[in-house]
Amino acid sequence: MSQKSLTLTTILLVEPDDTVRPILRDNLRLWGYNVIVTLDAADALQRTKSGGELFDLILLNQFSQSLDQSIDIGRYLRQQAELSRQIPIVVMAERYGVELEGQDIQVGESEYVTYLEDGQQLKNLLHRLCPV
Repeated sequence: MSQKSLTLTTILLVEPDDTVRPILRDNLRLWGYNVIVTLDAADALQRTKSGGELFDLILLNQFSQSLDQSIDIGRYLRQQAELSRQIPIVVMAERYGVELEGQDIQVGESEYVTYLEDGQQLKNLLHRLCPV
């Protein structure tokens, strides 16, 4: 049996909120993902720079910054980990109106913003971008 078949798909989670982080981590694991949990961009960079811990998708909470800043952080982490630009980046929007709720919007080649209505929406997006 090859080593690859034993490897779970890995998500790099950047979640600064102490309340949300454990819930999100547990849900991602229930959905079949391996999760690298980090508190912020500096923590994520330290764990993944130059081929450190490898991942298949970056999931960030917007948390007190603009969507553009969040996407830029994801791009920087992907670049510093020396991974392909095809590795998806998903930003969970923090504040949005009801007109955006339930939408997943592609904002770059492999960058997405999700305006969550519920957890199932996130699960569906992740499974589409990064099947387990």
